[in-house]
Amino acid sequence: MDEMIQHIDGWGKLIKLFGCWPEFHDAEIMTLHLWRGYIKAGEWDDGNVLPVLTVGIRILQAVQKEQKNELDILATLRFHDVGDFCMEGFNNINQIVGFSIHMKNRGTFTNGEPLPPLFVVSFDEGFGMKATFSCFRIEVLNAEPATEESLNGVCRKMDSEASPE
Repeated sequence: MDEMIQHIDGWGKLIKLFGCWPEFHDAEIMTLHLWRGYIKAGEWDDGNVLPVLTVGIRILQAVQKEQKNELDILATLRFHDVGDFCMEGFNNINQIVGFSIHMKNRGTFTNGEPLPPLFVVSFDEGFGMKATFSCFRIEVLNAEPATEESLNGVCRKMDSEASPE
């Protein structure tokens, strides 16, 4: 996993809080937002965006090897260019027993340089949801102590974004 972490943008936000890459055993998926992306008509360019998944995860301090924080941590992870998305069982708890990322090499460009790797991601079901998918980029958007206010704020923010006006 150490080599894998180097491929995650913003990984230092979690390392700073935990001292190492955290354990995701008994973590809870708080929010899950899928966006289909946007493809412009005409020639392909870098302004095109393929599907994006943003996940809010409550990472429990109690299961960490180092007890560095008093509070659980609320982290937001974003997965870019998502494909093969499969999810089952999303409900009011969504506890996972694990979160794994495997890197697959995809060969080389015609000039011999390696293609960017494909990441295969899995949220392993504890109670509630389980999910698997692939993506080409992963980033940690933020990580902060999970106070009652921040946990409720995440839910209220997602509710307001989802409700039509």
